[in-house]
Amino acid sequence: MDAIAVGEDGSVGSVKLLSVLVVSENEGEPARLLGTLDNEGDETLEVTLSDEDDSVTVTVAANDQYPFDTNEAVFDTAGDAPGANTTITVEADGETTELTIPVLDGTLERYQPYLPE
Repeated sequence: MDAIAVGEDGSVGSVKLLSVLVVSENEGEPARLLGTLDNEGDETLEVTLSDEDDSVTVTVAANDQYPFDTNEAVFDTAGDAPGANTTITVEADGETTELTIPVLDGTLERYQPYLPE
Protein backbone atom coordinates (compact mmCIF):
# COMPACT_ATOMS: atom_id res chain seq x y z
CA MET A 1 0.00 0.00 0.00
CA ASP A 2 1.33 3.45 -0.94
CA ALA A 3 1.87 6.04 1.75
CA ILE A 4 -0.44 9.00 1.32
CA ALA A 5 1.18 12.41 1.38
CA VAL A 6 -0.81 15.12 3.09
CA GLY A 7 -0.43 18.86 3.22
CA GLU A 8 -0.14 21.21 6.16
CA ASP A 9 -2.86 22.47 8.47
CA GLY A 10 -3.17 25.92 9.97
CA SER A 11 -5.64 28.71 10.58
CA VAL A 12 -6.13 32.39 9.94
CA GLY A 13 -9.00 34.18 11.63
CA SER A 14 -12.08 31.96 11.46
CA VAL A 15 -10.68 29.98 8.51
CA LYS A 16 -9.05 26.60 9.06
CA LEU A 17 -6.53 25.51 6.42
CA LEU A 18 -6.75 21.76 5.96
CA SER A 19 -4.09 19.63 4.26
CA VAL A 20 -2.81 22.46 2.01
CA LEU A 21 -0.16 21.63 -0.61
CA VAL A 22 0.72 22.44 -4.22
CA VAL A 23 1.16 20.09 -7.16
CA SER A 24 3.58 20.99 -9.96
CA GLU A 25 5.66 19.32 -12.66
CA ASN A 26 8.75 21.33 -11.70
CA GLU A 27 10.07 24.44 -9.98
CA GLY A 28 9.10 27.46 -12.08
CA GLU A 29 6.13 25.60 -13.61
CA PRO A 30 2.48 26.28 -12.73
CA ALA A 31 1.47 24.95 -9.30
CA ARG A 32 -2.07 23.97 -8.35
CA LEU A 33 -3.27 24.41 -4.79
CA LEU A 34 -4.91 21.46 -3.07
CA GLY A 35 -6.50 21.20 0.35
CA THR A 36 -9.59 22.76 1.90
CA LEU A 37 -10.46 26.11 3.43
CA ASP A 38 -13.04 25.76 6.22
CA ASN A 39 -14.74 29.02 7.20
CA GLU A 40 -16.10 28.46 10.70
CA GLY A 41 -17.29 32.07 10.99
CA ASP A 42 -20.67 33.67 10.41
CA GLU A 43 -19.48 35.93 7.57
CA THR A 44 -18.43 35.19 4.00
CA LEU A 45 -14.71 35.90 3.67
CA GLU A 46 -12.20 36.51 0.92
CA VAL A 47 -9.08 34.45 1.50
CA THR A 48 -5.84 35.32 -0.31
CA LEU A 49 -3.09 32.73 -0.64
CA SER A 50 0.23 33.97 -2.00
CA ASP A 51 3.78 32.79 -2.58
CA GLU A 52 6.85 34.81 -3.59
CA ASP A 53 5.42 36.03 -6.88
CA ASP A 54 1.75 35.03 -7.19
CA SER A 55 -1.51 35.30 -5.31
CA VAL A 56 -4.92 33.68 -5.55
CA THR A 57 -8.05 35.08 -3.88
CA VAL A 58 -11.12 32.94 -3.27
CA THR A 59 -14.44 33.59 -1.53
CA VAL A 60 -15.47 31.17 1.22
CA ALA A 61 -19.09 31.32 2.33
CA ALA A 62 -19.94 31.54 6.04
CA ASN A 63 -19.93 28.16 7.79
CA ASP A 64 -18.83 26.47 4.58
CA GLN A 65 -15.83 24.77 3.01
CA TYR A 66 -13.89 25.61 -0.15
CA PRO A 67 -12.18 22.47 -1.50
CA PHE A 68 -9.40 23.12 -4.01
CA ASP A 69 -9.80 19.68 -5.61
CA THR A 70 -13.07 20.86 -7.20
CA ASN A 71 -12.24 24.60 -7.35
CA GLU A 72 -9.08 25.03 -9.40
CA ALA A 73 -6.61 27.64 -8.13
CA VAL A 74 -3.17 27.86 -9.73
CA PHE A 75 -0.03 29.87 -8.99
CA ASP A 76 1.84 30.83 -12.19
CA THR A 77 5.01 29.24 -10.83
CA ALA A 78 5.97 26.82 -8.08
CA GLY A 79 8.32 28.45 -5.60
CA ASP A 80 10.29 25.25 -5.07
CA ALA A 81 10.89 21.91 -6.78
CA PRO A 82 8.68 18.89 -6.10
CA GLY A 83 9.88 17.10 -2.98
CA ALA A 84 10.67 20.39 -1.23
CA ASN A 85 8.53 22.59 0.96
CA THR A 86 7.51 26.11 0.03
CA THR A 87 6.09 28.92 2.12
CA ILE A 88 2.78 30.60 1.37
CA THR A 89 1.10 33.51 3.11
CA VAL A 90 -2.62 33.30 3.82
CA GLU A 91 -4.71 36.39 4.61
CA ALA A 92 -8.34 36.45 5.73
CA ASP A 93 -10.40 39.01 7.63
CA GLY A 94 -7.40 41.26 8.28
CA GLU A 95 -5.25 38.48 9.74
CA THR A 96 -2.23 36.84 8.13
CA THR A 97 -0.35 33.59 8.67
CA GLU A 98 2.49 31.78 6.94
CA LEU A 99 2.24 28.09 6.14
CA THR A 100 5.07 25.82 4.97
CA ILE A 101 3.52 23.36 2.54
CA PRO A 102 4.81 20.44 0.46
CA VAL A 103 5.36 20.68 -3.28
CA LEU A 104 4.31 17.41 -4.92
CA ASP A 105 4.41 16.17 -8.50
CA GLY A 106 2.63 13.30 -10.26
CA THR A 107 4.79 10.58 -8.72
CA LEU A 108 1.90 9.60 -6.47
CA GLU A 109 -0.90 8.59 -8.81
CA ARG A 110 -3.60 10.33 -6.76
CA TYR A 111 -2.05 13.74 -7.59
CA GLN A 112 -1.60 13.25 -11.35
CA PRO A 113 -5.10 14.52 -12.27
CA TYR A 114 -4.34 17.79 -10.46
CA LEU A 115 -1.13 18.69 -12.30
CA PRO A 116 -1.68 22.03 -14.08
CA GLU A 117 -1.80 21.84 -17.87
